[in-house]
Amino acid sequence: MGEVYNFKAFQSKKEREKKKIQDPRTTVAIYRSVVYYVDLYSDETYEDALEHLTTNVKLATVFKNDRSKFLEAFAAIIQHWELPPNSHQELPGNRELAQFPTLGDLCIYIEKKVKDL
Repeated sequence: MGEVYNFKAFQSKKEREKKKIQDPRTTVAIYRSVVYYVDLYSDETYEDALEHLTTNVKLATVFKNDRSKFLEAFAAIIQHWELPPNSHQELPGNRELAQFPTLGDLCIYIEKKVKDL
């Protein structure tokens, strides 16, 4: 005789497990690390970077359209989160700042990569 499953109970159990995986502290840690490395590799440094570098800040402005500085910061973030080292190959050549117009876009990208690990 086969077992009878309650699909609703199974579905809600899966949702509870999914919520456990998506720890809100990870999002904050990603934001803080991205702000740290963006501030570290940009020409301008702020006394309180977390206050000045919000998710709406344009990365092209912060890096003054300098791709090399952005790529240095990006590589440091990838290394910090121990993401696969070939992550930079996913970026469109010479259009990195167009793919990540704001700091928030970069945070979302890193968050997706971290969750895929």
